[in-house]
Amino acid sequence: MHTEIVSLIAMLNEAASILRRHSLINWASWLERDARLIERSDFDGIEHLLSAYGGMGSINDVGLGEPDPENVGLLRPHHDDSRLQELIAEIHSLATQLSREEQVR
Repeated sequence: MHTEIVSLIAMLNEAASILRRHSLINWASWLERDARLIERSDFDGIEHLLSAYGGMGSINDVGLGEPDPENVGLLRPHHDDSRLQELIAEIHSLATQLSREEQVR
């Protein structure tokens, strides 16, 4: 299996774990499904994954917050948020690259 695929699967699983920890089960399940498909060399996993990006309510709109004790009623970014945002960006970049490579074939 190509190193890019292995990396993508690992990032998907890490992102899904963070999302589950924050009770974002739908997004976690989405990423886990795609990881399974990609692991089986099913290109539908890449296409489905990329459909999670862009538009209102997409995965790149997800943010993890926690109550801000200094500003009651407001949220501040949870410490997991920066890692999740990094993963979301890296996953998109790698999935886009793999999609382009597949289209060239």
